[in-house]
Amino acid sequence: MTVKGYDYDMESLFRQHYRPLCLYALHYLDVADDAEDVVQECFISLWQNKPDNPKPWLYTSVRNRCIDRLRSRRAVDSVTDSFPEELPFDEIVSRSEREARLWDAVEALPEQRRRCLIMAKRDNMSYSEIASELGLSENTVRNNISRALKTLRVAASKDLLFILLFF
Repeated sequence: MTVKGYDYDMESLFRQHYRPLCLYALHYLDVADDAEDVVQECFISLWQNKPDNPKPWLYTSVRNRCIDRLRSRRAVDSVTDSFPEELPFDEIVSRSEREARLWDAVEALPEQRRRCLIMAKRDNMSYSEIASELGLSENTVRNNISRALKTLRVAASKDLLFILLFF
């Protein structure tokens, strides 16, 4: 939708940037629901403010709102941790978009492979713990994770370094 001389489509912007922005916010907030809330608030604000260049505006807005939330949490919780380091804008966008592509690839895996991979890598569960929870043999878990990683490497060969670092 083009609005008052602003030449961008809100729906396309949302589709293209929502997930990378959520992942970017998650690095600050560590709670997925909070990260999604911040990003949704920023898209509402984007609609209201209609900046000339929406992409950097969105990333800046997400960062600022995350920092505001962290400050309010710290005031309540008396937490003294520092904020995540600031990176150049291009690197922030690049990392967020790569991470979104990675999660798209993970979500495209067959369910059993995806569950085994996530339980092993995100939840730090051992093969025996995964096997017990899913009612599988340890060898089946090992094979599922191996095949999932192979699929991810092939699907994202240009982001191979990122995948290897992530997993």
